Amino acid sequence: MNIENILKEHKKNVTPERIQLFESMDAKHIFSASDIEGEFPNFSRASIFRTLKLFLELGVVRRLPLGENGDMYEVEHEHHHHEHMKCQSCGDILSFESDGICKKIFEAAKKQGFRISEHSLGIFGTCKKCIS
Repeated sequence: MNIENILKEHKKNVTPERIQLFESMDAKHIFSASDIEGEFPNFSRASIFRTLKLFLELGVVRRLPLGENGDMYEVEHEHHHHEHMKCQSCGDILSFESDGICKKIFEAAKKQGFRISEHSLGIFGTCKKCIS
């Protein structure tokens, strides 16, 4: 995914800070805003949150319903649908492919005349390691 092109397509300023923030987010599987803040202590908190909000609006980042102490996020890659399961014992987050689930969600929405702007599915339980 080329963030410079996406920003240009949406007539948004391409800045070195936005590029750096996106590259950092893209390198992580799942991240929180505080993860990003810790990595860029010279960037203002407001700038980080404005950039995160912009990336959410552009659809290049999605919010995950997994955080206990704030939201978690991930970079949204086209044609790669997956969801997450969070262990309530150890906090591990596991991913699984969800193309079939997403297809059913979008079919149901279409049938109801509903336009989806974003979706998320949070699954909570106990992982194999903690069960043993």
